[in-house]
Amino acid sequence: MKKITTVLLCALALVGSIFAQDKPQPRVIEVSGSAERYITPDIFTFKITLLERIENKQKITIEQQEAALRSELTKLGVDAAADLSIFDISSTYFRQRKIKDVLGAKDYRLKLRDLNKIASLQDLADRLNVAKLDLIDTESSEIARFRQETKIEAIKAAKSKAGYLLNAIGERPGKAVFVQEGAEETPRSEYSNYSANVTSNTISRGAFNAADKNDDSLSFSQIKLRFVVLARFEIE
Repeated sequence: MKKITTVLLCALALVGSIFAQDKPQPRVIEVSGSAERYITPDIFTFKITLLERIENKQKITIEQQEAALRSELTKLGVDAAADLSIFDISSTYFRQRKIKDVLGAKDYRLKLRDLNKIASLQDLADRLNVAKLDLIDTESSEIARFRQETKIEAIKAAKSKAGYLLNAIGERPGKAVFVQEGAEETPRSEYSNYSANVTSNTISRGAFNAADKNDDSLSFSQIKLRFVVLARFEIE
């Protein structure tokens, strides 16, 4: 009985295999679609360096400069309590402040949430004799939404490509049977470094875009997003 059952199972498996081979495989077209977008940043992160200095035989301490910085930022409309913080807890200032007559340094991180306030920040740094002002990052508060919209554009581009390719041979695409999201192909943002060394009255604009080198207007690179989506569609 056991032998008969085994034979029957083998026969059924063979029949199933034959039917599976006879079943026509769906015709598909595989294409990729891409989309990219440039976004104007609305959050700017600066590194601010304060140095102790001697003026008229009096030491201007880090604490004095920080208090002045916070006061001026508040006047500028910046929430200093929320957006100004210590850049690095291992700041040179903490290691040197106990050594007599050694001038210390301290770095701060400032998030500026208004492009129009950047020129005012530069003027503020000049007035307070800030040692160094560096632009270190740019962001967009809507980056998640922009990524989603760009990916949607990419899959639509794939469907459109399948459509015009098949139309050339008298066919048309049907439903999608496979979709694969590709990785983001470009860095999240492209930003330019801006460094102002006001103690020596020299300015290094790095890769800032300016029509005239003597023009003080600032122009930032936009954030670039690019996504590729791989998709397969049935051919109707």
